[in-house]
Amino acid sequence: MMGAVAFGARRPRVTASDCPYAWVDMPVLDDESMFEVWTCAQPVEREDAGDLVSARNDDVLFGCLQTKLDCRLDAASHRAYSRIFDFIDRRGYAHLLRVWNYFPQINGDADGLERYARFNVGRHEAFAAKGRVIGTHAPAACALGSRGTHLVIYFLAAKQAGQRVENPRQVSAFHYPAQYGPRSPTFARAMLMQTAGKPLLFVSGTASIVGHETLHIGNAPAQARETVANILAVMKQAQLAGLDSSRSRSDLLLKTYLRHPDDLAVVRNCLMQAFGPAANVLYLQADICRSDLLLEVEAVCLNASSPTH
Repeated sequence: MMGAVAFGARRPRVTASDCPYAWVDMPVLDDESMFEVWTCAQPVEREDAGDLVSARNDDVLFGCLQTKLDCRLDAASHRAYSRIFDFIDRRGYAHLLRVWNYFPQINGDADGLERYARFNVGRHEAFAAKGRVIGTHAPAACALGSRGTHLVIYFLAAKQAGQRVENPRQVSAFHYPAQYGPRSPTFARAMLMQTAGKPLLFVSGTASIVGHETLHIGNAPAQARETVANILAVMKQAQLAGLDSSRSRSDLLLKTYLRHPDDLAVVRNCLMQAFGPAANVLYLQADICRSDLLLEVEAVCLNASSPTH
């Protein structure tokens, strides 16, 4: 076991943990809590470096960082990402492939700038300071609004670079115009990596955005359909890059974030129609990175190193 991440409105009782572990203060819809567990077939070496805990095998490193937000969010994200880059560089896993970011009040104001925009400033500057080229080295990622007082980041890094996948229906996030903040979001639409000789695809948090604009404001069913169209477009691009298109839908894990719990039924119906009942879907209540977005969906196309809900 490489790591475990718990989701729920209450911290689960974990009496003993011999692997990297984090709790995201985020309600699970239709359940009290849920664990996302990352496993691999190889032996792992674990390390506790204070607020950053990790486990690694010969190819991949899984890490969790939890830090109390005791400063402005741009400073906190810069500090967190700088710490992550220093950590993975020193251990030889320099390629950041997938990152999950959770912090409270993502749509709130912070000295005249939305908190998500503040987060993007710090993240962008950390990438630049640590020698990462924004477009070339951008990982798959998501950023959601949680509860509590902490910034929680968990991530996968590897010795070998992955293959960035973009969506032809969307402007790459790192090329967004300045109306979305002084620094663009630093992530790729998806990341394709090889593990145990097989492809594994991480689809970033995906929403009802075409070009760079939000579509279907206030309409959850339409936003769900547009989100599905974007996920399918990314998966098609990944197939062109080498992903096996014959995979079963049971090999697809979806994590769906809803701003309003009342939208659960219509969004669930849309995802079931698109991906079938075999797809494994976790539904969470969260604030989305844009205040006009009602939902966001991320995906993992499974392989040898994979999460289970």
